[in-house]
Amino acid sequence: MNYAMAIVGHGRYPEGVLSALKLLIGTTEGMTAFNLDENTTHERFEQCLNDFLKENKHAIIFADMTGGAPHQIVSRLIIEKNQPHQYIISSAPLNLILDLYAKNMSGFEDNAIEETLRHTVELSKQLIEILPDRMKTNSTKVPIPNAAPDEEDGI
Repeated sequence: MNYAMAIVGHGRYPEGVLSALKLLIGTTEGMTAFNLDENTTHERFEQCLNDFLKENKHAIIFADMTGGAPHQIVSRLIIEKNQPHQYIISSAPLNLILDLYAKNMSGFEDNAIEETLRHTVELSKQLIEILPDRMKTNSTKVPIPNAAPDEEDGI
């Protein structure tokens, strides 16, 4: 089963994610962006999302920020509708959106969708890192890999 997908967020963040997807995989078919910006009232934003959810009983929505207005609005709509195949993933990084979008292109199994979503979110969390990680090295100076001794400062 293919799921309708959407990105909700502040400003033009959702459009930016669509632009990145198009650059990386060449398509954004089946993905909709809902911007909550200075030109969109909360009421209009909610109506657009409500229409989207009515039209798509199988939907995955990515939100830019947990607890932000776009997330709150779509969460409330999904909870109120109580549809078994409508999901929201908040604070979704691009790698997570890209991974689930690619998986959706070949179709999800309805009986395994929740496990697939949980697993993909966990994998995505593991990709978040801090560089350089001075907490692990206990140093304020992190050596540059494969640098000659006199070029260690990058000059």
